[in-house]
Amino acid sequence: MPNSTGFIYNPTTGVTQSTQLIVTCINDSLNAPANIELEVFRWDTTQSARVPIGHDLFELLPQATRTLIYPLINAAFYEVQSDYFSATSTIIHVYGTDSTGQILQRVLQSEMTLIDRFTNIP
Repeated sequence: MPNSTGFIYNPTTGVTQSTQLIVTCINDSLNAPANIELEVFRWDTTQSARVPIGHDLFELLPQATRTLIYPLINAAFYEVQSDYFSATSTIIHVYGTDSTGQILQRVLQSEMTLIDRFTNIP
């Protein structure tokens, strides 16, 4: 079952505004590849529409890592949904960073919420 960061507030101005999301993926398995799916969304201040800003599906070889970066343009809120298949030793973390790369928000895999399905992207 997929995980979700939930609806995360992102100030639209000021020093605590995240301008990009960094998603890190680690496959710690010694022999099994992991198939990872990510969906990333943003909302503006009206919260009237969930806008997809990323949808990735990829294979991560054993003992490998991958980092993906998504821009948070006009994002007053954001959400990352993730799931992995095959390897059981896979870890996915989400970081909101400012324009200089400072981590402002983080959601570790253990802090994510199980959801029954990915959001349908039109």
